[in-house]
Amino acid sequence: MITPGYKNIRDSGASIRGIGIDLVEVERVRFFVERFGGKFFQKIFSQQERIDSYRHANPYPSLAARLAAKEAMAKALGIGIGAEFLWLSSIILLDDKGKPEIGLDTLGQRKVQELGVRHIALSLTHTKNLAQAVVVLSA
Repeated sequence: MITPGYKNIRDSGASIRGIGIDLVEVERVRFFVERFGGKFFQKIFSQQERIDSYRHANPYPSLAARLAAKEAMAKALGIGIGAEFLWLSSIILLDDKGKPEIGLDTLGQRKVQELGVRHIALSLTHTKNLAQAVVVLSA
């Protein structure tokens, strides 16, 4: 029996095609940025991701969350970062209200089409030390 005033949310017909989660240490991202600078940025983050992250006084938690999202996306697809899915195959964009969304290049688009994905849900969170992302792919 459900508690009065609460409602069970039942399956609306959508089916899960993949789930990915990743956790990144903020200090690790800071280390790579300081050590490898531009090369690291250009390989991992789009220009827009860098701009969005550097709007914050401390950009590293935001960069770490974006890195976690890229890893979580690859995991949701059932592949790793490599020849089939590059670091820049997914980019994290913000909608008009600041909600993060995933944009995909042609490699990423091909992968989601193969899986029959029609919707990508993304959730990001971070503290001073850790950043986490969850990606759910559904049909």
